[in-house]
Amino acid sequence: MYVRYDSLNRNEPLVLTLCNPGSIRSENGTLTRVVGMLSDTSDEELVLNFNATSELNFRIYKVRRGDGEADAHTAAMYFGIQPRRLIYVSGIAYFAISTVDEDVSDNGPYKDVRAESIEIELQNKKVPYIKDGTYRFASDDTTTVGLMETLVAVLPMWKVGHVDDEVASKYRTFEDVSTDQNILSFLLDDVQDAYECIVLFDIMNRVINVYDQANFVHQTDIHLTRDDLVKSIDTVNENVVVILFHTFDGVFQNILTAHCIEQSCFYAGKFNV
Repeated sequence: MYVRYDSLNRNEPLVLTLCNPGSIRSENGTLTRVVGMLSDTSDEELVLNFNATSELNFRIYKVRRGDGEADAHTAAMYFGIQPRRLIYVSGIAYFAISTVDEDVSDNGPYKDVRAESIEIELQNKKVPYIKDGTYRFASDDTTTVGLMETLVAVLPMWKVGHVDDEVASKYRTFEDVSTDQNILSFLLDDVQDAYECIVLFDIMNRVINVYDQANFVHQTDIHLTRDDLVKSIDTVNENVVVILFHTFDGVFQNILTAHCIEQSCFYAGKFNV
């Protein structure tokens, strides 16, 4: 799905930049370890998931224009598309290329690319040794080292961002934590369950934010039905519902996504009425 619209409610094309592993986005928006900007792409699909890895899919062609400099750049970008390299989607997130399938069509050679959001880096790191015992979630003002700091210590490019106070002060007991388990699954399975929290990744800046499950969903007085604003309601999966609605002048507006946690939902989108 696309997530950006222009003033005429048209999908804005995704701006894709090929980067080497380890690329970061600075505070002023510049990128490091850039290979180059991609062109000649099609069939772009951006699937943003809540509390799970997101996905980017697209096709890139090797196009010849008869211009030596332009053709050289196109060829460099085409051959530069390789697994483990990163794709930065401007203003949205980093994705790590997982698979590249190459073929030839009537339009020439092309590659079908699948990439996963950058928290997949945590899947490549094993959980450090955690001695059986009781752990505070996050460090306090004393010498206590929280479980999160223990995990982030082996993730040099990642940092802990916002942590709800209700979660930070919780203590939980862990036993027989396997060092064969990757950190991503440990966070999304064991840690979320034990501390009753929600772990969300800032996949543009490599920041881990943590929220208390009990306080995460905020009730509002907004009520949408098919009799007024709602045009269509589509269930993407058990966690995501996409609602298309329109303004009072009849112009279709942005997609409103409802992320559901158990029986509750929170909504992300903008009203322009």
